Amino acid sequence: MSQFKGIAFAPLLAQIHAQAFSAPWSEQSFLSLLKLPTTVGWANEHGFLLTSDLGDDMEILTLAILPTERRKGYANSLMTELITWAKQHHKTSIFLEVAQDNIPAQNLYVKTGFVQTGKRPNYYKRGKASVDAICMTLSLNSSEEF
Repeated sequence: MSQFKGIAFAPLLAQIHAQAFSAPWSEQSFLSLLKLPTTVGWANEHGFLLTSDLGDDMEILTLAILPTERRKGYANSLMTELITWAKQHHKTSIFLEVAQDNIPAQNLYVKTGFVQTGKRPNYYKRGKASVDAICMTLSLNSSEEF
């Protein structure tokens, strides 16, 4: 597992995202994000986690694991790496939005300490339908050792 930054990863991230989601982000979207100095990611051979470093806080932008590799602990490993890094860099919280119908992802986030802090109605568009986003936050105590 390794941390990454830089535009060279855009094609690979887009390829993995396309396999992981029914409405994947384009290579251009990843290229735009990776050009930002605030974008930080972690990857293993099974997927990746992309975040935005917002000073005191971190936002999870996307977490993608190849469908054949799900439920094997790879997402949990990426989340552990992020949380460790965030604590080492004295972040106060990590937040995200997740589709209300994405129960496996919600379970992962709860398992790693996130709690629901809000809801965004009709946030994700899926053709003519829409799904609410669940807002979740992990509060970090930067003064304690991890």
